[in-house]
Amino acid sequence: MDLYEAIHNRRSHRFYKPDLPPREALERVIDAGLWAPSGTNAQAWEITVLAGKAREEFVELASGAIPYMEPILEKAQIPEENRKLVKGFFKNLGGAPLVIAVTVPRGPDAEMDMAIIQSGAALVQNMLLAAHAEGLGTCWMTGVLFVEKQLLAYLGKGEQRLLAITPIGYSAKTPPVPPRKDREVRWLGF
Repeated sequence: MDLYEAIHNRRSHRFYKPDLPPREALERVIDAGLWAPSGTNAQAWEITVLAGKAREEFVELASGAIPYMEPILEKAQIPEENRKLVKGFFKNLGGAPLVIAVTVPRGPDAEMDMAIIQSGAALVQNMLLAAHAEGLGTCWMTGVLFVEKQLLAYLGKGEQRLLAITPIGYSAKTPPVPPRKDREVRWLGF
């Protein structure tokens, strides 16, 4: 798959089939993440893949973010029907059979903390693109950060930071193409 094609065609999936992807495909996705650039080559990230009972318990904790999301969705004037979809997605992560959680340590100072977060974000993006290349759907989720402490405690990583989670599996529905916003790109010195 062409890189530009992958970047333009990857979507956030919110409905999944229950079928487990092959372990080999998941290993390729994770390996792609591990090849992300990293500030000072610290590679200070940890990946946890959850399935079965562990996934169910984790998702139940993650659904605790719903009450925190409701006022945000209302303030953003999201229509009631769409708010119901969001809340439903948070309850079971669209039925995805797996969840990947990415955690990072807290940096010793603000600058290193930012470098660690940015490096972890690069890891997540690599995994999302690799999953797309494998025919798998994902959805980068940060709304669960409202219940970060509970999720970190469950993972046994209470001293770390939860960067993001993503459900992963075969998509049951093709997501629409979201419009891109016009943004200024400045070219200086040309």
